[in-house]
Amino acid sequence: MSWGFPENKPEEYTPRMIDLQFDLTGTTIPAENAQLLSDALQALLPWLGDDSGTGIQHLKGAETNSGDASLNINRRTKLFLRVPKARVDDMQQIVGRTLDLAGHALQIGSFKTREFSPFANIYAHFVDTGSTGEEQFVQDVMRELDSHFQLRCGFICGKQQSLQSASGMLYGYSLMLHDVPPHKSLQLQDEGMGRNRLLGCGIFIPHKSIAPVVPAIL
Repeated sequence: MSWGFPENKPEEYTPRMIDLQFDLTGTTIPAENAQLLSDALQALLPWLGDDSGTGIQHLKGAETNSGDASLNINRRTKLFLRVPKARVDDMQQIVGRTLDLAGHALQIGSFKTREFSPFANIYAHFVDTGSTGEEQFVQDVMRELDSHFQLRCGFICGKQQSLQSASGMLYGYSLMLHDVPPHKSLQLQDEGMGRNRLLGCGIFIPHKSIAPVVPAIL
């Protein structure tokens, strides 16, 4: 879906957040790990929930041959956190710590920082607006883009997905935004969309097939 919109004047946006990429050591993770990962990290870093922009991206793995609800991981598997820039030094305290995800042990290694890039195409794996139907979800997205971000751009939502949380099952959709001006791309990555950022929802990343439109504006 796309809107026609007036020409966007070049503007700047300075992100408050930054991405951290942690090395991980482990062998398997639960297939449903979002709530477990969030709980384990908040036990080590109680302030994670203080800023609505702070996010924990989903851990991904490969299916096992055992038939149980677990996934294999390897050393290429990383833990991605989106935190306030002012908290980067505080993240050193979890390096070397071990997370217990329902009996699956993950040791946290060193991390690298990564600033946002103002790509014209950005993608969120799972956006939760609180609506379960696609039509209402689309309305939610249009409303938030228009009222909060003051942005009219093209977007495409994927198939409905589900996510187990402590409060019950969550339903959402993947979301691709395209033709996004640089300053709005940075703002969307900085703030996210919808609910449950600590469960990996509403976290936008640059779409890999699209080159940066301009150097990072910082």
